[in-house]
Amino acid sequence: MPMELNRRELKAQARERMRETRPPFWLLTLVYLLLTTGVSTLADLTGAAQFTFPPSSGDTLPLFLYLLILLYTTVMNFGYQIWALRVYRRQETGYGTLIDGFSMAGRVLLMELYIFGCTLCWALAFGTAGGLALLLLNWLPPVLLVLLIYGAGFGIALWISYRYAMAPFLLMDRPEAGAIAPVRESVAMMQGWKWEYFKLDFSFFGWYLLNFLLSLGVELAFILPAVLELLQAAEVDPALLVNGLELPWTAALLSTLIQVPLSLWLDPMWPSPTPDSIRPGSSRPPPLPPCGTPPMTGRTMGRTCKRQI
Repeated sequence: MPMELNRRELKAQARERMRETRPPFWLLTLVYLLLTTGVSTLADLTGAAQFTFPPSSGDTLPLFLYLLILLYTTVMNFGYQIWALRVYRRQETGYGTLIDGFSMAGRVLLMELYIFGCTLCWALAFGTAGGLALLLLNWLPPVLLVLLIYGAGFGIALWISYRYAMAPFLLMDRPEAGAIAPVRESVAMMQGWKWEYFKLDFSFFGWYLLNFLLSLGVELAFILPAVLELLQAAEVDPALLVNGLELPWTAALLSTLIQVPLSLWLDPMWPSPTPDSIRPGSSRPPPLPPCGTPPMTGRTMGRTCKRQI
């Protein structure tokens, strides 16, 4: 019996919750973006966290700052997910919710590290299988072979990410269970729901494509004139051409800022799945974020999900 999400109803519920939330969802999301994307962009523009690979002895401080920002944004992202969960439950939220993740930062980071390790193992396994498959498919045209590789890689990456999609929300509900148990439970919960979650994800594709194209348009507006001028020269110096492709800091800043208006609406709406915490004998409401989640058991069909024969 295939399971199906009512995507239209989930989005309607998301809009309803977003209208009710205080402080306004767009204002809290703006603060979140300033504290995460803003910090990362500032570090990129100033070069404070830029280092060569492999790092040299002079890259100690930039490498340290890079790792520090990475850990900081990981915990801040978890705090934003806590906010989304509480908004849907109609629980009290505020700007302080964004930093609630720091109270369990160790477990958050350990969970993410464990997920990274599992993902790496799956990637190595599929990579080995893919390499063997390529040896058998070397008779295919190169273009078709490239498309096949990228398509398979994209599908595998989604499959892997959806396996662990429930883990952050399970950790929020039961931090006492530790960092590993939510990951394992997420794998079991997502069985049968990966395709539905993909369709929910894909329904937002057009909006995120528009945001990407707006950002790309700003960057091309700065880069193309310089590149065209170099190409029109009698002799083209490859080094100058590479330098011409470097994005000025003003363009990088504008490219980020132009994405903000759509992000203020899309980020709270983005369909982050959460597990339905209803268990046999429990009367707790399902912890759905603004855009809902695939309920995970036959007991939790409710309004958001239906079984079809």
